[in-house]
Amino acid sequence: MTRNPRSRFIFMATLGYALLALAWIFFSDQLLSGLVDEHAIIWLSTAKGVFFVVTTSALLFACLQAVPQRPATVPGELGILGEAASSSRASRGLFYLFAMVIPLAVLALRLQLPIDPSQRPLLVMFMFPIILSAVLGGLGPGLLATAMTTLLVSYALMPPLYSLQIDAGHDQLQLLFLLCNGVLISLLSEMSHQAMRRLELNRRLLDSVVSGSSDAIYVKDQAGRYLLINRAAAEVVGQPPEQIIGHDDYAIFPRESAELIRDKDRGVMASDHPLTHEEQITTLDGKELTFLVTKGPVYNRHGQVNGLFGISRDITERKRAEASLRTAQKLAGLGSWEWNLQDDSHYWSEEVYRLYGRDPALPPATYPEVQHYFTETSWSNLSQAVEACMSLGTPYACDAEIIRPDGSHRWICARGQARYDRSGKMVQLHGTVQDITSQKLFELTQREAGAVFDSSYEGIMVVSPQKTILKVNPAFTRITGYSAEEVLGKSPRLLSSGRHGGTFYQAMWRDVRQNGIWHGEIWNRRKNGEIYAEQLSIVVVHDQNGAVQYYIGMFSDISQLKAHEAELNRIAHFDPLTGLPNRRLLADRLEQSIIRAQRSQKSLAVCFLDLDGFKAINDQYGHSAGDQLLVGISDNLKRVLRGDDTLARLGGDEFVLLLSNIQSPEECALILERVLQAVGRPTAVEEVMVSISASIGVSLYPSDHADADTLLRHADQAMYLAKEAGRNRYHLFDPENDRKAQDHRRALEQLRTALERQQFTLYYQPKVDLRDGRVIGAEALVRWLHPECGLVPPLEFLGHLYGSDLEQPFGEWVIETALTQLALWHQCGLPLTISVNISANHLLRENFTSHLAAALARHAPSLARHFELEVLETAAIADMEQAVTILQHCRTLGVHFSLDDFGTGYSSLTYLRKLPVDTLKIDQSFVRDMLKDPEDLGIVESVIRLADAFNRQVIAEGVETLEHGATLLNMGCSQVQGYGIAKPMPAEQLLDWAEQWRSEGLWRTLSR
Repeated sequence: MTRNPRSRFIFMATLGYALLALAWIFFSDQLLSGLVDEHAIIWLSTAKGVFFVVTTSALLFACLQAVPQRPATVPGELGILGEAASSSRASRGLFYLFAMVIPLAVLALRLQLPIDPSQRPLLVMFMFPIILSAVLGGLGPGLLATAMTTLLVSYALMPPLYSLQIDAGHDQLQLLFLLCNGVLISLLSEMSHQAMRRLELNRRLLDSVVSGSSDAIYVKDQAGRYLLINRAAAEVVGQPPEQIIGHDDYAIFPRESAELIRDKDRGVMASDHPLTHEEQITTLDGKELTFLVTKGPVYNRHGQVNGLFGISRDITERKRAEASLRTAQKLAGLGSWEWNLQDDSHYWSEEVYRLYGRDPALPPATYPEVQHYFTETSWSNLSQAVEACMSLGTPYACDAEIIRPDGSHRWICARGQARYDRSGKMVQLHGTVQDITSQKLFELTQREAGAVFDSSYEGIMVVSPQKTILKVNPAFTRITGYSAEEVLGKSPRLLSSGRHGGTFYQAMWRDVRQNGIWHGEIWNRRKNGEIYAEQLSIVVVHDQNGAVQYYIGMFSDISQLKAHEAELNRIAHFDPLTGLPNRRLLADRLEQSIIRAQRSQKSLAVCFLDLDGFKAINDQYGHSAGDQLLVGISDNLKRVLRGDDTLARLGGDEFVLLLSNIQSPEECALILERVLQAVGRPTAVEEVMVSISASIGVSLYPSDHADADTLLRHADQAMYLAKEAGRNRYHLFDPENDRKAQDHRRALEQLRTALERQQFTLYYQPKVDLRDGRVIGAEALVRWLHPECGLVPPLEFLGHLYGSDLEQPFGEWVIETALTQLALWHQCGLPLTISVNISANHLLRENFTSHLAAALARHAPSLARHFELEVLETAAIADMEQAVTILQHCRTLGVHFSLDDFGTGYSSLTYLRKLPVDTLKIDQSFVRDMLKDPEDLGIVESVIRLADAFNRQVIAEGVETLEHGATLLNMGCSQVQGYGIAKPMPAEQLLDWAEQWRSEGLWRTLSR
């Protein structure tokens, strides 16, 4: 249990009194029992008790006098005794009285002892009053007790008794020894008392300093427990000093703050010298405080550190004030600086660093260095002011422009003045630096605004919230004709032209109030009455409370601009030659016409008109004449069109007509007939009457439900069809035909992709000779292995290839693939002939022969006699002479030819005689129905006879039954192909089929 110093002292005094009493009783009783008889013990015990009471009462009085009236900070029994011994003059008088009484008491006690004083004076007993008086009272009471004891011993104990005369030399020696001891003890005690008084004085001075200091002062041991703490320190944590003594920081601070303090304490004790630093702590009640702390180690008598002292000054308010000052300086853009002229040291506040853009880790710039932060002109002005201050002591204030390290420019107001010492010597310059960039910018803005206001080409007027004119600029006078004196204080309504109603102005001011700005075009009246157009902007200026301070109107005369806009609009939207709408305006009107047609549910006719033979007139009469013709035709067309129709010129001799509200195609036809008549009406050109016709393409909306661009394109396509049909007519676009054309284009793209991805393959349909059953060849038929639709037959896609740019590469692929397969069959011992279909367009190309020769060369030229090209008859006779030439060249390569589908097209026996073909193929359409149609049978028989007459071989396709085969064989046609023989099959199946065909021998039944 921890006791405070007062309790501990009382406990020690009580314990000492008890021990002294017990020792006195025990030892004094033992002494009496050995020295006196039983009859004297009672009287001696009484005397002994009286002596003990007197002595201990004096000691107890002295001890209680040492108990302090307030808490002691440094307990100590010796100090307490010293304090009690010197507490007052009254107590000191008691010590002198005690020094007189105690020797008498000891003498009385000695006389009661049954020992002859002359034999055994027991002088040692008389050292007790001397020692006790000297210890308690110091030199004076000690010497008094020594003198009293010496006199009493000489008088009462040394012979002759009751006389101050001493006869024996040894008695004199004993008495001298007693006297010397008393003096020595008194001197030593006095020295001790003086030392104690000095210590007490120092203690009281220290206590006064510690107790009276506003700084927190404390002493801790090595474990961090407080040994001393003043009231100022105790008030920080809100606890009395008595409760803090003996505890460490964890008992009076939150753990985080206690650990911080403890770490600092360890550093101080390890450093072996005092340290000063700042500590930020938090108290148990949540207050955050900052202290400037000086701590140093405390040493024991062996020079070892056994604790530390601390003096802490609360600088929380100062820190807050500094932070507030920094904040205020930052908000004001104000920084402070100092320049010590004696040691050339400099100080910059944080704001000065920020203003100059200098790294805070760097020291403040010296006077020569700071020059680099200023523009040349600014430094010249500032340095002159500084030099004047240093030489004359005059304060200065100078605006200067600085350039920070990042390249940005700022304006500052640098102020400074001198500071002098007591002798009048200038020792320091100090001052402030304030950011005035915003002020400079505002001043610049004001100057610029004034310059803009006065020199602006736009008219400016400032209007009060009550709608009266406050200020106008010179441009206002130039534009309106009113001087400033004529309009100040008046309403802006004096400029009103009357073209805008009250609704317009109400909406304008409503926008101004809601949005703070209005911008638009307005018609006003000049002083001379002229009405003009102006571009007007109105903005609202509010005061700091948000109320309207004034309105600013800025306007410019746009009369010429409006005229230019009209001209530009005419140029941009109308044809400069005819004055008709051009392509851009046509697009807009077409969109609007489509919308009207949707609303009215009536038709819109988009007509694309192109003059027939206009180029010839231009070439014959010149471009000027052509322009006259175009103008004349435009005028003629305007006369026949209705009011809501549109006539536009796209350029050259192309016109577009938009015929709205068409009730029926017949109504459209009547209008178009009038249009054709108007175009054909003779027109005077270069004094010559010229007539011309036109071709018109028409697309009807919504029958042709397309967008504007598509409708125009469809009309253009229909116009070309009209020209192809003979000109001077109109042609109505057919959406169904267009759909088919689009399908055709999509199909071609798919076929192109399929060819690139190798999705085509060849199937082979065998050809046989019914006379002996020989397999004489196979026709290569293309199939499309579609990734989604599966196997697609040729009738579904070959029609899209004819006449396209894909026709040639597709045909070359067929030839290359067939030759590859032919070579494989010949290697397997199957000497078949492969025939492939070739289109006329492909055949008639100039490079057909060379490509065919190259293909044969890549495989084996000997394969040519087993390779046959089947050409459609109708295609071949389209350009018979060229076809004959190409066929003859190919025959020199060894290739054979046959006319496919013979009898289905136009036949010329003369050309047929000239064609170098080897075989005629009877079309399957005749063969399939010849058993039930006599006409087809007659055609088949005629073709067979014709082939025989021209010495050509003949083969029939479409043989589906044995009866077909028997009939053909009887008519002299033994070579056949068809489903009755075999269906087209993959190349790898044909060998097995040929073996099966020969083994079954169905052909034998036909040849009998």
